[in-house]
Amino acid sequence: MTNIIQSAITHFFEWALSGLLDGLFNICKAIIDQANQSLPIVKTWYAIFLSFATSLVVVVVLGRIVMTILKEADESTDVTWANIIMDGIKSAAVIPVFVFLQGFIQGSITLPLLKYMFSSDQKFTAKSITGMNKVPGLKDVGISLPLQILFLLIFTVVTVVFFIKMCVFVADMAWYNLTIPLAAMSMATESFDYSGTWWKKYIYYNASIISQVLCMSLSVWCFTNMAKYGFIAFIASIGFGFLVVKTPDAVKDFWASTGVTKSAGMGAMRMFQNYFRSH
Repeated sequence: MTNIIQSAITHFFEWALSGLLDGLFNICKAIIDQANQSLPIVKTWYAIFLSFATSLVVVVVLGRIVMTILKEADESTDVTWANIIMDGIKSAAVIPVFVFLQGFIQGSITLPLLKYMFSSDQKFTAKSITGMNKVPGLKDVGISLPLQILFLLIFTVVTVVFFIKMCVFVADMAWYNLTIPLAAMSMATESFDYSGTWWKKYIYYNASIISQVLCMSLSVWCFTNMAKYGFIAFIASIGFGFLVVKTPDAVKDFWASTGVTKSAGMGAMRMFQNYFRSH
C-alpha cells in the first residue's frame, strides 16, 4: 500500500513538472517569435521621449552658444562655433543610425539565432528527461524515477528563470528603443555622452541573451546524450544549466573589455572638475 501511494505521488510530480516545463518552453518559443513586434503604447512613449529629447537638444545648443559668447569675451574658451554645429549634426544623425543598428542586430542577428537554437533541437522538451531510459544505453546508467523528477525540478527552476529573463529581454529592448532620443541628446552636450554606453551595452545585452539560450540548448543536448558521452555530458548539462541563470564569464569579460564602466567613471570625474572650475 505504501509503495502504491509513493508511486502515485511520484508520478503526480512527474506529470506536473513535465507539463510546466513543456509549457514554459512553448511560451519561450512564442516570445522569440513575437519579440520583434512593437506595442502601441511603446510607440506612444517613444514619440514623447523624442519630443522631450528634441527640446533638450535645442536648449543645450542654445546654452552652449550663450556660454561660448560669454567666454569669447574674456578669451577663456577653445570651443568654436564649428564644434557646436558638428555636435548638433551628430545629435540629429544618431537617431536614424541607432534605430537602424537596433533593428539590424535584433532582427537580423539575435532573433534568427534564437529561433534556430529552439527549432534545431527536437528534444527540447520534458520528454527528453522523463523518457531517458527509453534511449539505448541509458538503462545501464541506473537513473531511477525519483532521480528523473529531481532533474525535472532542476530544469524547471532553470527554465522559469530563463522564461523571466526572456520577458525582461523584451522589456529591455523596448527601453533601448525609448532611450535612443536621450542618447542623441547627449551628443549635443560638451561633457556628457550617453551614446557610447548605449550601443556598447546594447550589443553586450544581445550577446548575453544569445549565450544563455545557447546554454539552455547545450544543457538539454548534453543531458539527452549522457549515455553516449558519459559522465562529462552529465557535468556539462548541469554547468550549462547554471549558466542560463548566471551569464557566462566570457560574455561578462566581453562587456568589461569595452571599457564603458571605466570611461563612465572618468567622465563623471571630468564633469565634477568642470563644475568646480566654473564655480
